[in-house]
Amino acid sequence: MKTSKKYVRTVSAALCSLLLLSSAPALADTYATVRGGGLNLRQTASLDAKVLGQYPTGTWVTIHEQGDTWSRVTVNGKSGYMMTKYLSSGARNGTLYVRTNTGIGLNLRNAPSTEGDIITSFKPGTQVKVLKRGNGWHYVSVNGKEGYMSSKFLSAYNVSYTKPVKSFTATLKNINGGSVVNFRLYPGMKTKIIGVYPVGTKVTVLEMGDNWSKVEIDGKTGYVSTYFLKY
Repeated sequence: MKTSKKYVRTVSAALCSLLLLSSAPALADTYATVRGGGLNLRQTASLDAKVLGQYPTGTWVTIHEQGDTWSRVTVNGKSGYMMTKYLSSGARNGTLYVRTNTGIGLNLRNAPSTEGDIITSFKPGTQVKVLKRGNGWHYVSVNGKEGYMSSKFLSAYNVSYTKPVKSFTATLKNINGGSVVNFRLYPGMKTKIIGVYPVGTKVTVLEMGDNWSKVEIDGKTGYVSTYFLKY
């Protein structure tokens, strides 16, 4: 019996998807938002798989299964796979927080466009309740007022504004008396730990924040608590 090359490729892709997600425990559906912009939704868990759509930063995603490399998701009614490292999980019950790149407040508008009239503005860290998710704009409720906010300036984590600085060298310390410091992928106590470094390790500080700072360690970029930096 002759087996077509197309059939073999299809079966191989399906097996690859199962293997990549086999280590991920079953979990209840959770929400995440796209980070980094232009994230592809693929038919299977492979960079060679068909692209079903591409979604900008801030797009709300429902995660059904989360693996180290790929997650099985649904976006705007389409189901497929997205790379886990480009998903900012942590949103619960439709709650997000204002986070602008400049530290200036985020406008609440009466229409999902920069042409919409500004109702008011809210400072970074303000809690936002998402009433209706959308691509580029979410319809939200903030302090009793409803309107639209640009989704790319809404974060799953409540972190203070981080200010870019001229990079400089600092040393890790642990104000709790511990001998190591966690190096995280994103700012926040519940974000993924990508490394653990001993007190005294030299790091390059790229951005400074009140609570979290963006640093580079051993060629990798991530975040550590600002309180654990000695400079």
